[in-house]
Amino acid sequence: MANTVLIDNSHRYESRTEAAPKRELDRDAFLKILVTQLANQDPTQPLQDREFIAQMAQFSSLEQMNKVAIINQQVAQMSAMTLGAQLLGNVVTYYNAKGETVTGEVTAVRTVGGIVAVQVGQELVDLNAIETVKAK
Repeated sequence: MANTVLIDNSHRYESRTEAAPKRELDRDAFLKILVTQLANQDPTQPLQDREFIAQMAQFSSLEQMNKVAIINQQVAQMSAMTLGAQLLGNVVTYYNAKGETVTGEVTAVRTVGGIVAVQVGQELVDLNAIETVKAK
């Protein structure tokens, strides 16, 4: 799937991503199940302490995994920015939206829609689209 971001009339940024099917239970779904279970339990047989503790531990684990995922995204973003900064002043070759090979000097690094791109001439180029890097 191609995602195109129009920055202004002279800048366009395109990235390709594949949508993956969602297979894991997310936080909201987990909370809905937990609330439904608690709301529908038999008052004469309340949830056993052991079961309740296990469910709270699962919820705590889910929260921690979400925090780790967010931190991983931030680390990946900073890593991409660092890579982009290292490309400043270098000459790169990439394929533009028309499929043409383009060579130019990296003059800036920007974040567009959460994706790091480098400025080459008038184009913003996804780091993944760069084929070669040469010192100026």
